[in-house]
Amino acid sequence: MKLLYTKPMAISTSMRLPSVGVLSTETEMQMRVASKRNLIDLNDIVYLKSSKNYTIFKLRNGKELISSKTLGIFEDELKGVSNFVRPHRSYIVNFNFVKDLRFNCRGGELFMESEIINISRRKAADFRRKFRRFLTASGENVSSTIRMKTKLRVS
Repeated sequence: MKLLYTKPMAISTSMRLPSVGVLSTETEMQMRVASKRNLIDLNDIVYLKSSKNYTIFKLRNGKELISSKTLGIFEDELKGVSNFVRPHRSYIVNFNFVKDLRFNCRGGELFMESEIINISRRKAADFRRKFRRFLTASGENVSSTIRMKTKLRVS
């Protein structure tokens, strides 16, 4: 893992993000790792995870990068990118890497390649709305992709 020290800066390029279908001007983040500048392609980010005052980037190739900035700073940086959403206070996920999704009375669960990420009850409705919009933009069948599972307590 490498430690990132500086605030990310968006590089403006007019490209379409794969499977999103909306025009985005931000496709890369520029970050300084030690003394070198690195560009991180937004399409390579699987998720961002909060760890106290640090943020851990999980990349498509399995690498993890650590930033000394908080998750809130990156949330502000990624506001204009439609395939990133915050399902829980500790995560920002990229919809392109979601394998399965289940909702229940506690919010829900998001299945990534190797992890299960909880969807908070408070953010579940907003997350569901954004995921439906993402699926519609990418041309997938929304009703067959999202499984609504509700667990009822019987006392």
